[in-house]
Amino acid sequence: MKTHFLYNILLNIGLILMIFSVVAAYNSAMYPVLAIAVVIVCVLGYLKYRLLKQVRQMTKDKPTGQARARS
Repeated sequence: MKTHFLYNILLNIGLILMIFSVVAAYNSAMYPVLAIAVVIVCVLGYLKYRLLKQVRQMTKDKPTGQARARS
């Protein structure tokens, strides 16, 4: 679970930095850089979605503490 937490933090930092670069590229009229930054934001957003889906599935499949204590 620690790896998922670290991965989530890295994805958040990457998304924030890329959103800043999208804004800076748009303000500077650097459209090739803007296009690349938008693609990277989409990829990072997709990876974050997959991570959240995976963590949600892991927590759903995990047995409760009471069920483990009885076994």
